[in-house]
Amino acid sequence: MLLDQEVKKQEQPKGKKIVLFLLIVSIILLMIIIAVMATLSGNETKSLTLSVNGLDVNITSDLLITDDNGNYYVSIQKISKSLGYDYLTGGYKEYTEDKTNSKCYLQSENQIIQFEADTNKIYKIEPNSVLDYEEYELNNNILKTNNLLYISLEDVNVGLDVIYSYSKENNKILFNTMDNITESYKTSLATQTDNQLSEISEDYNNEKALLYGMIVVANENKKWGAIDGNFSTIIGNRYTSMEFNESAGVFIVSDDNKYGVISKEPNQRPIIDLNYEEIKILNNTPVFYQVKLAGKYGVINGQGKAIINNDFDSMGYTSRSTTEISTLVIKEYGNNKENLLVVCKNGKYGLVSLDDGRTVIECSLDKIYAKNEGGQKNYYIELQQQEVSLDRYIEFINTSTINVSQ
Repeated sequence: MLLDQEVKKQEQPKGKKIVLFLLIVSIILLMIIIAVMATLSGNETKSLTLSVNGLDVNITSDLLITDDNGNYYVSIQKISKSLGYDYLTGGYKEYTEDKTNSKCYLQSENQIIQFEADTNKIYKIEPNSVLDYEEYELNNNILKTNNLLYISLEDVNVGLDVIYSYSKENNKILFNTMDNITESYKTSLATQTDNQLSEISEDYNNEKALLYGMIVVANENKKWGAIDGNFSTIIGNRYTSMEFNESAGVFIVSDDNKYGVISKEPNQRPIIDLNYEEIKILNNTPVFYQVKLAGKYGVINGQGKAIINNDFDSMGYTSRSTTEISTLVIKEYGNNKENLLVVCKNGKYGLVSLDDGRTVIECSLDKIYAKNEGGQKNYYIELQQQEVSLDRYIEFINTSTINVSQ
């Protein structure tokens, strides 16, 4: 009996130790479970959101889609209003109904951008411009789904003229328009005390440099250059004027009333030296520059080579009739697909090939213009108050057998 009591006395401390051990283990396991649940809760995927200039946009079921690889695309139509564009179906200045909904374009005060399904080519032009379209190549095709056209988020910087970024932490797509980014950099510039920069360009073409990581800025002496987002110099402030051309990827610059063309890439020789009284983009694809020297006009190509000497009083025909279309460059004309430039000397008009500088028609005509006929652009000349199609006139000067009165 006494032996049994002794054994029980020895077992009681041992049992208490086991209970205490199990209690400690339970507490530790509970703490681990709580920590794991907190971690899982913190890592829970947030719903995808989208903002434009800091304002959230309601993501409807047709605003965003993904392709087979999980890449996001945004509806051109659904996002257009938030970005300040008017959305229109069909092609720009194409006056036939597009029942397939395979084309659309966006229009703002400064820009028109045209899209087409199943191609990675888009086209830009300024409203009322006499130049041809600027052609751009995207990384991905425009997709068509449920009669809506979609552009990849990878391509919106060039395709929609917006700055795109993504916040992984917030699972948020961020769109910022160029003018909004400009205002942000203006605010940042005001806080910079260790540089001599005083102004950020608000010119629309110069704002496009933002799409390529550049900010056009002036110093205290009103000399223009370009910096990156960290306010590091890309192009030194040495120019009286500076205008970015997105299509050519260049700046038309001036100093001491002389104009030239420089690359957007730093530390490179000018494409066109600052020797000219005036320089304009004459044609976008391929690029040609109209240059003025000693009051006369000539042409230099995109590589800086003179194609047409400075022999002409002006370039292009400006229409003064509602039935005529002003004409500067006739694209891919004839069997040889030549690019022809309308030139003027002593009040008379002619044609010169932009491809090789060859004179196609001497400056002897009263007019060279186009007409919109049945949705197609046709070209005409006027000589001694008689209108003749350009095709027939070129045939005439090549064969001298046509009766212009027919």
